[in-house]
Amino acid sequence: MRSRKVGYLMYKLTCAYDSNAPHWSAEYESEFGAWENFFLFTDWGMANEYSTVNLYTPAGKCYTKVFYRSGMVAVK
Repeated sequence: MRSRKVGYLMYKLTCAYDSNAPHWSAEYESEFGAWENFFLFTDWGMANEYSTVNLYTPAGKCYTKVFYRSGMVAVK
C-alpha cells in the first residue's frame, strides 16, 4: 500500500461496525491487493450485531460483505 499519487486509479476498502461510520479504511493502487485484503475479512470482529466491509473500485462499483454475529454472511 502506497500513498495516493495523482492520476492513479485507486481501490478503497472500508470496515464499519453496526450502523457506525467506517472505523478503518485503506486505499490500494493494485486491484489484486484490494481483493486480497477484502477476502481476509472473515467474521464480525468487535461489532455488537454486524460488521460491514466494502470494496470500492475506480469504476464506482461497490462490493459488500456483511458478517452477522449469528454466523450469517451476506455478499452483494
